[in-house]
Amino acid sequence: MRNPDWLRLFPDSDFRWAMNLRPGDAVDFFSPSEESAAVLEERSRLLRDAPGFHEVLPESEKEIIDQALDRLSAWTGQTFEDGREAGCRLEPDWVLLREQVDGMPRVVAGSVCFPSGWSLPEKAGLPLDEVHGNVPRLNESLGRQIATFLGKLVPGTPWERENWGLSADAARDHHPRHRRRRLDGGEKLDEAWIRLERQILVRLSGDGILFGIHVGNHRLDEVAGLSAVLPARIARALKSMPEDAAEYKGLLAARSGIAARLEAGV
Repeated sequence: MRNPDWLRLFPDSDFRWAMNLRPGDAVDFFSPSEESAAVLEERSRLLRDAPGFHEVLPESEKEIIDQALDRLSAWTGQTFEDGREAGCRLEPDWVLLREQVDGMPRVVAGSVCFPSGWSLPEKAGLPLDEVHGNVPRLNESLGRQIATFLGKLVPGTPWERENWGLSADAARDHHPRHRRRRLDGGEKLDEAWIRLERQILVRLSGDGILFGIHVGNHRLDEVAGLSAVLPARIARALKSMPEDAAEYKGLLAARSGIAARLEAGV
């Protein structure tokens, strides 16, 4: 699995919501990482002990689930009996969307063990614009662009993007039931983590879309040390983030302190 391109993720520009899509590599996306054993053990435990928080696999959506399993098998060389088995044996989370007659995809199934503050069962059945409804100004700035892009997806052709945030821990499971501690700005750089979501989108045959999410945690001081320009770029993204976006990401109280430490190199 390839390493993140941090200079692309943090350009020399102010923060903005952006799709930043590029051609993807589904084989690489679903390939094992160095943490594979620990990730799969945690996934299996969560889907055994708390499936109601992490999976939606209705029998009514068996056709689209089977299409996804066929595609996942082709990419990984594994065979999956059902969605539960795929959820346990693949590192990334995955969500299935189905286009409606109005063109807006709706969440219909999936296995999400490592959400970033959201719950798959709560999103099941919702159209994508409602799923994004609590993200400040996202629908206004990108809603039509997202819908147009998804409507033009070619079956079998993957596209990728990333989404980042900062967190006070390296836990993978940030389901809202855990109430994880938020950063307060007093942390040193080695006490904050960049929570990076590598995302993939692939149209299945017909009206189904597979959305994959691979979560990785990277210590902020280590990322900042990879390039002389990264501390200033990350600080700029934090300082230029609109207040409502910073609140949504849980960074409103923390961003000034973290940005100052990045700029000071401490």
